[in-house]
Amino acid sequence: MGLVRFSWWENGDSFDVPLAVNRLLARGVRGYWLTADSGEAAAGDFILDLTDAQRAAAAAAGLKLADFAGTPPGEGGMPLRPARIALFSGTASKYPYDAYYGLALLRLGYDFEIVDGQAIADGALRRANVFVIPGGFATWGIDAAEGSPGADAEVRAFLDRGGGAIGSCGGAYYLSAGRPGWTGTANAKPLFNHEYLQSGVGVVDVTLARSVLTLGCPPALDMPYYHGPIYNEVGAGATVVGRFANLIMPGAVAIGNPLDRGLFESAMRERPAVLSAEGRRGRAVLFSPHPEMGDLVRKYIAMDGYVRKYLPIRGFPTMRDTMRHYRVSDAPSFRLIANAVAWLSRSDADEAPRYDRGAEDDARAGLIALLQKRSERIDLNGRTSDEKTLALFLRDELRARTGAIASAQPGRSNAHHVALDRFAAAAVARFSTESHMPLTQELMEMELAIALQECGQRIDTIEAKLDQTR
Repeated sequence: MGLVRFSWWENGDSFDVPLAVNRLLARGVRGYWLTADSGEAAAGDFILDLTDAQRAAAAAAGLKLADFAGTPPGEGGMPLRPARIALFSGTASKYPYDAYYGLALLRLGYDFEIVDGQAIADGALRRANVFVIPGGFATWGIDAAEGSPGADAEVRAFLDRGGGAIGSCGGAYYLSAGRPGWTGTANAKPLFNHEYLQSGVGVVDVTLARSVLTLGCPPALDMPYYHGPIYNEVGAGATVVGRFANLIMPGAVAIGNPLDRGLFESAMRERPAVLSAEGRRGRAVLFSPHPEMGDLVRKYIAMDGYVRKYLPIRGFPTMRDTMRHYRVSDAPSFRLIANAVAWLSRSDADEAPRYDRGAEDDARAGLIALLQKRSERIDLNGRTSDEKTLALFLRDELRARTGAIASAQPGRSNAHHVALDRFAAAAVARFSTESHMPLTQELMEMELAIALQECGQRIDTIEAKLDQTR
């Protein structure tokens, strides 16, 4: 056994670092998260106590590792606990809202249990130490939105016993103060709340404060924004981690309500965009924009705006490369989610997690068949010749990736496959009911379904190597 340093810098800031760390933590490995520099180790690095075999398995997965000299970190390190994540998914936060978070969590190597309002009311959060609330309609309160009396009380009990929550957009509203059903964990009231559509859709630039939640991040990050809370003031116990700085581009993908630049300047610039909260009503991280949507949604907002505008000016090769190089599974904003989970998962769950396979078992095969069929009839009406060429290029790229996941043989016993089957079944149902999506939305949702499976395969790869150490 020995202390081993997992360095972000030495591994090119790859999310394979938290992927490996979180898979090892799930197997009972002891570890620390550095919140300050320590010798050659940088704040944000991970220190794990590994056997020689575990170290060899992590190295075989392509990670560069180094010995950590001295004793386990003291003041500059936070003990890491395995994250027991409950991901909210139900009437109030249905596919694809839950799947955006699923993509980020899978890429970061976390297992998670998918829970709806009734499951929460029945005690599912007793199996969690982190509750993730995606965008959607938690804005109304979970009891009311899900028709699940007792769910809101269970969330409060979870927060009261030390659990932590992450909320984006609708989830951030739910963790705010000022409306019935909300937890008030962050003592901050949004400017627009019940009538939240008064803001809009776009990609925003958020400046970040120095914080344990922003370790390893640049001074600002771009993220998609879909009507998230805009805070005027924050009260005791709430800390501003990020502020709206610029509107990068308005958007209309999925929701045709572009964010107006005048409204951004008058109501959003310099207002809080990311909050952390810790006090009598629990601990939480609130994102007004969507770090979990990352480069995926940004890519297709750009396709409908930036790319469409500059395609006649710069031509197909430049715009093709613009679209090719979005990092859908490696969005910079995922680092905020990784930091938030590490900061929040400080308590133990009361019960063991439950990953029950259901009727969605092996829905992956149906998803692959549907993606292949759907790609044959994407709607190119109203597009110029160059726009059609670009769309067909993207379609063919997605076809190739679909073929790659179809040819892979994933393991079927690991917990993440339960979530993957749930998402696959939800995607099939959505494509079946939404027979005519706009082009950009259709390509985006196809890529989401593919990227989820690809992230599952990354987990399978490292799990196979770690299995050899048993």
